[in-house]
Amino acid sequence: MYWFVVVPDCAAAQTLPGLLSGAELLAAHASGRPWLVGRMPTGQCTVLAEGDQRLAVLGHHPGTARDLARLARRTGRVEDLTTSADVLPGSAHLALSVDGHVRVQGTASGLRRVYRTTWRGMTVAADRADVLAELTGAELDDRWLAASLMTSELPYPLSDLSAWRQIDAVPPGSALLLTPDGRARTYRWWQPPAPVLSLAEGAPAVREALSAAVSGRANALGAAEPLGCDLSGGLDSTSLCFLAHQAGVRLVTLTVQLRDPANDDVLWADHAARDLPHATRLVLSSDQAPAQYAAPDRATPATDAPSLLLRSRALLNACAQRYTLHHVAVQLAGHGGDEVLQAPPGYLPDLLPRHPLRALRHARGHRSQHRWPPARTLRGLTDRRTYAHWLADEECLLRAPQRAGPLFGWGPPLRLPPWATPRAAEEAAALLREAAHQARPLAPERGQHQAIHRVHVAAQLYRLMRQDLTEPWITLPFLDDRVLQACLAVRLDERGTPWTYKPLLAAALNGTVPTALLTRTTKADSGSDFYQGLRRNRRQLLDLIDGSQLAQRDLIDPAPLRTALLSPGSRTANALEKTLAFETWLTRLTARRRSPRQEWSASAEAFRMFTPRNSAEGHP
Repeated sequence: MYWFVVVPDCAAAQTLPGLLSGAELLAAHASGRPWLVGRMPTGQCTVLAEGDQRLAVLGHHPGTARDLARLARRTGRVEDLTTSADVLPGSAHLALSVDGHVRVQGTASGLRRVYRTTWRGMTVAADRADVLAELTGAELDDRWLAASLMTSELPYPLSDLSAWRQIDAVPPGSALLLTPDGRARTYRWWQPPAPVLSLAEGAPAVREALSAAVSGRANALGAAEPLGCDLSGGLDSTSLCFLAHQAGVRLVTLTVQLRDPANDDVLWADHAARDLPHATRLVLSSDQAPAQYAAPDRATPATDAPSLLLRSRALLNACAQRYTLHHVAVQLAGHGGDEVLQAPPGYLPDLLPRHPLRALRHARGHRSQHRWPPARTLRGLTDRRTYAHWLADEECLLRAPQRAGPLFGWGPPLRLPPWATPRAAEEAAALLREAAHQARPLAPERGQHQAIHRVHVAAQLYRLMRQDLTEPWITLPFLDDRVLQACLAVRLDERGTPWTYKPLLAAALNGTVPTALLTRTTKADSGSDFYQGLRRNRRQLLDLIDGSQLAQRDLIDPAPLRTALLSPGSRTANALEKTLAFETWLTRLTARRRSPRQEWSASAEAFRMFTPRNSAEGHP
């Protein structure tokens, strides 16, 4: 398990590292006191020291020492680094220590997150919430668990809470600033760009950002090291394969054949493979691929939140093993492409007053595709509620039935599953009421708000995937901040047009990816694989429900949940998948919990030997 903790530059915090199991010193303040402690993958912790200033980059960054030195020269204070030009390529946490003041930040996408809590009167931070929970002994938050049972993801700002009380995430795009005595405040360093560029104007920046993201990862490898890349057949992963091929790297691709006969991804993957003749191609056939919800054949690390990738965990492990057999240490994946390249239909109510004819044409196109009822489409187009008003309305509808129709609100409908208890509904409603009183949207218009929130949701999902799978290291170029910045600057109606599939990617990579592949108009689905996996692993899933941790907390009624598992249908599929993920996570968490003090003695002894003088001299 990889993680890090940020320690304030004060004498009272010097005992903290000794309370963290397995902690290693990653960097010290100029005072010699511990600053960054934890465990990081080889090559993913770079520290630059100059005078009283320390700058650390934790994660993947293809930037050079010159890039870091440029950033260091701009950081006379921790409040510096506020423009998009300061965003490093790649995806990494950034930490600063300047004259006793500390700054730490994740990424604007949320793939790299920072969590904060109070320990002995001072604020400490980490990249994982569970590490802070172990440190402080924090209890699970039943209100968060109840609200998280909703069929859609938590809306902002509830999405910045964690599973534990008194442990919160720093909002993506914000930095946490610590004073020498451990006081803290957040500082906004990133703002989403105004979506004003046409497709033709924005595509070159997307091409440049994506090309740099892939070539940077390729160049960071040794001359003989291969770069893995998923070749699922989807447009996003296929594009990354061609960008990697263009970078001249030794490429190893992997295609998974799913069982669903309607899934045409493999046909597109075969087509792409013919244009990548020098790549080593691996194929995991449908009879070799583990079923969904199958138990992995090796232990998986703990995650700091429930992961919806539970059903695919065994398959992801099988893919990782294939890559490892071919000496792949770094793997590219196209996850996040759907969210950054497209725009949900929520842009239509904002488009209507400015360009009514265009908005109505787009509405007709979306309605034809999704079979929206005409009356509900018209009501949605004329909806002018504020974000706070929408949240307050959704709080009153938590128990209402889910109805098909356009998603023109500030987000998808917030509904609890039929197995949620009255207590769960009360707890979830209380959180939504609090949020509605203080809520501010992520962007002024609902279309861009929806788009950014979808990115944050996807980033959280794949953040947990990377906690689950550490070999090979999965990198996600579409969630790099520079790629996000370039995509969000393009007009929503051009990113979300109903008549073309991912037009922004097609325009950006025209000439790099074969035209026949860029004209794909379908997106495959794995629905039948999901239902087959439920049937094959029904016994173990029923056992999970029989020992339900959520039921013990009076948050669900196991009887309707068992019924949904025995007779799954499309109306309850998402809620069922989510609840099973939460039950699995809680069961594993309960099994892991034991007296942490028994594990901390070795690291405590190591840090008792740590003094300000020798640490400052010994750290590079």
